[in-house]
Amino acid sequence: MKKIFFVILILFSCNNNIRKTPMPENLISEEKMADVIYEMTLISVSKGVNRRILENNGVIPEKYIFEKYNIDSLQFALSNEFYSNDLNSYLNIYNRVKLKLQENKQIIVDSIENYKKDRAKRSLEIVNRERSNTIDSIKLKRSMMPLKKNN
Repeated sequence: MKKIFFVILILFSCNNNIRKTPMPENLISEEKMADVIYEMTLISVSKGVNRRILENNGVIPEKYIFEKYNIDSLQFALSNEFYSNDLNSYLNIYNRVKLKLQENKQIIVDSIENYKKDRAKRSLEIVNRERSNTIDSIKLKRSMMPLKKNN
């Protein structure tokens, strides 16, 4: 009985400590949040070379994303905090991000496979062309050789 009372006491004390984040005045829609988080995910996984290329050309990835979606970092942080207090909304946003990532992964895999097929086809064409040129040059050399006369 003491254990049940203790568990109930803990649950109520935890419940009272959870404070709901008020809805920000300029709350970003779930759809837009998913788009922003998706692009931020792409930037965060493009470590190293790709990110450095952007930064060397004066593009700060996070700033670019915020400008693209006409939001600022505070608006994003407040919206993110608000959605994180509603598990269903947050899961919905991240499921959208996950779906977009999976779709783009398939597009990339398909394009890599097509690139490999095209590259193999081009290599085969080059080999065949070179083989044909070699055969033609051998025929040309033979035709230019003087004929041997039998005594």
